[in-house]
Amino acid sequence: MEHHKTGTLTLTSLFEERVRQLPDHTALEFEGELLGYDELNRRANRLAHHLRDACGVRPDDRVAILVRRPPDVIVAVLATLKAGGAYVPLDPDNPPGVTQRTVDAVAPRAMVVESSTATGAMFFDGELFVLDVMGTTLRTPDTDPEPAATPSDLAYVMFTSGTTGTPKGVAVEHRAIVNTVTWRNAHYGFGPRDVVLAVPRPSFDSAVEDTFCALTSGARLLLPRRDRITDRRYLTGLIEERGVTHFLITPMLHKRLLEGMEARRARSLRSVTIAGEGFTTSLTREHFRRLPDVELYNEYGPSENAVCSTVHRLRPTDERVLIGRPVPHTEAFVLDEDGAPVPPGGTGELYLAGAGLARGYLGDPGLTARRFVTPAAPPAAGRRVYRTGDVVRLHRSGELEFVGRRDGQVKIRGHRVELGQVAEVLARDPAVGHVHLLRHTTGSGTPLLIAFVQGPTAGDVARLRALARDGLPEYMVPSAIVPVDTVPLTGHGKVDDAALVALYAYAAGRDAAGPQPATETEAVLLEIWRELFAPLRVGLDDDFLDLGGDSLRVMDLLSRVETRIGVRLDVSDLYTDRTIRSQALVIEDRRKDKVGTE
Repeated sequence: MEHHKTGTLTLTSLFEERVRQLPDHTALEFEGELLGYDELNRRANRLAHHLRDACGVRPDDRVAILVRRPPDVIVAVLATLKAGGAYVPLDPDNPPGVTQRTVDAVAPRAMVVESSTATGAMFFDGELFVLDVMGTTLRTPDTDPEPAATPSDLAYVMFTSGTTGTPKGVAVEHRAIVNTVTWRNAHYGFGPRDVVLAVPRPSFDSAVEDTFCALTSGARLLLPRRDRITDRRYLTGLIEERGVTHFLITPMLHKRLLEGMEARRARSLRSVTIAGEGFTTSLTREHFRRLPDVELYNEYGPSENAVCSTVHRLRPTDERVLIGRPVPHTEAFVLDEDGAPVPPGGTGELYLAGAGLARGYLGDPGLTARRFVTPAAPPAAGRRVYRTGDVVRLHRSGELEFVGRRDGQVKIRGHRVELGQVAEVLARDPAVGHVHLLRHTTGSGTPLLIAFVQGPTAGDVARLRALARDGLPEYMVPSAIVPVDTVPLTGHGKVDDAALVALYAYAAGRDAAGPQPATETEAVLLEIWRELFAPLRVGLDDDFLDLGGDSLRVMDLLSRVETRIGVRLDVSDLYTDRTIRSQALVIEDRRKDKVGTE
């Protein structure tokens, strides 16, 4: 691959070259099923010919993919690229309304779905392909289609949160993502001996580099079950038993994964990449305490610059968490409010330029023009640059440190969340006069999104919660909705975040006095729940989800129940039995079953 010029390559040509070199090498592994590079290529080719010949997919046409089964997602992605189109990964777990708005914004030439997700395409009147039904009857050729897409054509569109309630589609060309993929393969030394555990969801932009670094380097991509991605024992089992050498993960998930990892059992693991949101040196230290010989990297980058813009190798002695230096063919400018470069040690907004820049926002030339600009003054004069909105510190060494955001955007579990989009959905309710959103980190380190609403009463909360769940992806739904008469201010006229946290704690805990634990199991569970939901007052009959329980808290609860009570619960238990009382009954039943089998 090294003898090619990057400017002539596409994701398709990189993958097909690996197929020619390693036809019998395993490309994908899922639940014991192994799929070789040649067979994966043939499956993708059959669908690609159909998309091109029957559906009319051409360069820059979008193909929306709403598929749950991980290997089939990869087949659909490769088929779209081979047909010449750009793939748009949709999350099957999103509410139908969210999916419909995204599909409307994409205007795809075709959609690829499976039986279990077909309802998500009920309002789509274009070409529809149901993979698990129609895939077995395809009689199209299994040979590589004649290349159609060029490096300047779209490879994919990744949707992120938008301020107006409509998600933003970041449109990325082949040449941009090829720059990222070829750099990462060289940087990490990926090759046929590697096994990459695919942790990010396909609709998360980190999955793009994760997937294609594996499939263009000859590595094996190990696909976990999506419904068990927060099951720590399951993930550590895959790492230890399937010879995983690398994975990319968000810091909050890595923190929880580390609790179950030991160097002597994870012998194959050689590197871990953290991406998606900021973290502190406590995570760095814990990583090296558990896995002293496993390299740790911090990757930073917005979707608008082909996933990764800077990288930093972390050390156990680091006093700060840096985002490092720009990757090859990327330039970083740290500018003040007047557009002048800040001196070493100063802070300013980060602007990015170079080979990784996206084409822009799909169907939104106005937003594209505001965020992708061409400054007239040095140091970026005449260059097309992207305004990240991120404030960074320029260290004297030339390395960068993330400081915060300039706007109302926050990160929740690795996802960008525009607070304006959440507020817009809640404000659709006629009772809501004003919405203030607060990102609050609990004592356990879990970030919460709390909505304070003026106008509604406590009796309206259930209706607002249903509105949010129907109109927003799961990670954007507020953990709590708190009615307030007014938003408290400090003496300086700024929003008083401390007072809001106190209001949240009072509102969520005011009815929690209730009965006392009747059994030892209930008492231990109550103690665990109070740790997870601090500073809330928690009662025996409170609902796990209503308190703000999410996938990360599920992971924490499973771990602590196993450690303190000695019983292994399933992830599904916590979604069906959502109170302390009902969970205590499940635990007692498991104990009886265990005694009965001994």
